[in-house]
Amino acid sequence: MAISKTKKPAPAVSPAEVPTVSPATITLDALARELGPADGAFAAGTYAGIPEEDLVAEGTRIDSQSLIDDAPHFVASARRILGSLSEAQRGKVRMPAALLPLLVAEAGRLQAMKRSHDAEATEAAGARAALEVQERSAMRDGIGERDLCYDGLRNALGARRMARVDAVVGRADSSESLAKGLEALASFIDETRRADPAQDAKLLEDYGVGAECAAALRVTAQRVRGVASVQIAAGRRVTQRALDLQDGRVAIVIEKILRAFRAARRVDGTILVPELNKAAWMFEARSGSSGKKPPPAGEKPSSGAETPPPAAGGAPGAAPPAQGETTPSLGADG
Repeated sequence: MAISKTKKPAPAVSPAEVPTVSPATITLDALARELGPADGAFAAGTYAGIPEEDLVAEGTRIDSQSLIDDAPHFVASARRILGSLSEAQRGKVRMPAALLPLLVAEAGRLQAMKRSHDAEATEAAGARAALEVQERSAMRDGIGERDLCYDGLRNALGARRMARVDAVVGRADSSESLAKGLEALASFIDETRRADPAQDAKLLEDYGVGAECAAALRVTAQRVRGVASVQIAAGRRVTQRALDLQDGRVAIVIEKILRAFRAARRVDGTILVPELNKAAWMFEARSGSSGKKPPPAGEKPSSGAETPPPAAGGAPGAAPPAQGETTPSLGADG
């Protein structure tokens, strides 16, 4: 006789404890919509007492994109862990609920600033490339006009009289040297015309290297020099200092969240610690009990994990350390 099989219903899950953001849609924008805006007063209090220079110094130690990439999954990881804890365990994670929305807001601001900063750099690079094209074109035109004039003068005056022309034309190894050579050539034409207005002036006009040629040479010299003098101003909407400052603001909040979870894990080894990826090195160990020292400025610390203290009395069976569980090296409040 066939026996019907029925699936056991899945256990009920409290929607208040489990984030609704799926792994496929974990973005700063999605988290901001779900968590809501950051508390302005709480944000002001969080950064009060931390000198701006300290935040900038911390920001220079890490790439902005690493923080931007890590923040969404770090927040989602923290929310999943909190959602899995009992009420008693949650009490051990001594962290204001406003910290996660603040991190999302600060990371979102960093993302917007980074996009603007990168766009400015791209625009400046494009403008420089276009200017280089214009400068090469002006140089090419100037050299072509100089050579046409030189050959015209040789036909009009003969090879013997070109020694002075050779002396004044000079080289065209830069925009300025080419411009000076064009102007010198124009002056030679004017002087030759004035010295012999009857014969030489007529010869120069017949060969197309008379007064109009001299005027055209001076215009070309101005163009060559003008294009070379243009400078591309760096974008100032988002400075590097502003970006470093915002990096520091994001890092300080990540540190506070990590400290709360790590402290809770030292008390209860079943409590996990939120995950970081690219930015994990920045929050590696600086523990007084381990004897480790913070790395020199600008040097990334080696990866590794610090074993948490054993249970009271050194009882066996203590929980293993969380992945990358360390004491952060960041901030003025540690």
